[in-house]
Amino acid sequence: MQRITVTLDPDLVAEVDRIAERRGYAGRSEAMRDLLRRGLAETRRALDPDLCCVATFTFVAEAGLRDLGQRLAAIQQQRHDLVIAQLQVPLDHDASLHTLLVRGRVREILDFADAVATQRGIRHDSLSIIPARIELGDHRHGPDPHASSPHPHEHIRT
Repeated sequence: MQRITVTLDPDLVAEVDRIAERRGYAGRSEAMRDLLRRGLAETRRALDPDLCCVATFTFVAEAGLRDLGQRLAAIQQQRHDLVIAQLQVPLDHDASLHTLLVRGRVREILDFADAVATQRGIRHDSLSIIPARIELGDHRHGPDPHASSPHPHEHIRT
């Protein structure tokens, strides 16, 4: 670790202290590191839309809205390479909460999220992007190196 000195105005320090207390950080340093990481990740996404990432995309969909289910399925089918997993939870008789785990390039994820979020009947969407390296590996799994043959698969490194 390296120490740096930063001068902040009192209002900004008070806000950092509120965040540190609310989120349960041990001190200002941990809060500042987390805030800095988040800011840098946001800047990297803006500067490099070809950056690889993993993300969660959450939205609320109106239940029973004419052909919304088919439109969402068509969008996901067109970009089946992005979606890792999905969860749908009914909230009440009129809406359900959807969470999709996705991976790919930031540009692709943003386009996918926009395609879903702009559909009639979708509200309260939220996208959380985590920068990552997606690497193709080819090796055995398990404790016995002779039990399985090598096979290619992805490793996602954050």
